[in-house]
Amino acid sequence: MIKEKKQRLFFALSPDHSSDAFHRLARLSSQCCRLGRPVSQENLHITLAFLGMVTDEQTNSIVAAAQQLTAPPAFSLRLTTLGYWKRSKVIWLAPEQPPLPLLALAQQLKSLVESCGLEQESRPFKPHITLAKSVAKRPERLPAFDKIDFHFKHFGLYISKPVSHGCRQGVQYQLLSQWPLGSR
Repeated sequence: MIKEKKQRLFFALSPDHSSDAFHRLARLSSQCCRLGRPVSQENLHITLAFLGMVTDEQTNSIVAAAQQLTAPPAFSLRLTTLGYWKRSKVIWLAPEQPPLPLLALAQQLKSLVESCGLEQESRPFKPHITLAKSVAKRPERLPAFDKIDFHFKHFGLYISKPVSHGCRQGVQYQLLSQWPLGSR
């Protein structure tokens, strides 16, 4: 029996890497990395829906379904809150109040993924950017920062690929497909 190849996929928003806001985000991320394992600048994103391990056939179905999606309008997002989750041991940056188009997009993608036969987490969607992982305990103090504003015009489907950095293992996120958000 031949084992079918699977890839780890997720839908996400990726900030514009050329923007001043992204450079401020990268600086904040580098300040947080002393508290745990850093997230590489190329991997900073907001996960909209995690698909898990997916076959090529499932991937094709997901891409076809996403092409039929009527996406909400493009939106701006103000990241104002830096925090720590004990269970996942991460430091994250999030909006205080997520915009409705972001919440609508995440819900649409969750439904899309479920309609393609993949299970989704039951816990509520909490949009955030992970800045540091493997943070052993809640930091006594998190770095101070000014709010960071992004404008998103598209979302993408990404592959999480394992990579080696010398003796360390990591992941690299590769854009598989991208779709525009609607116009205002």
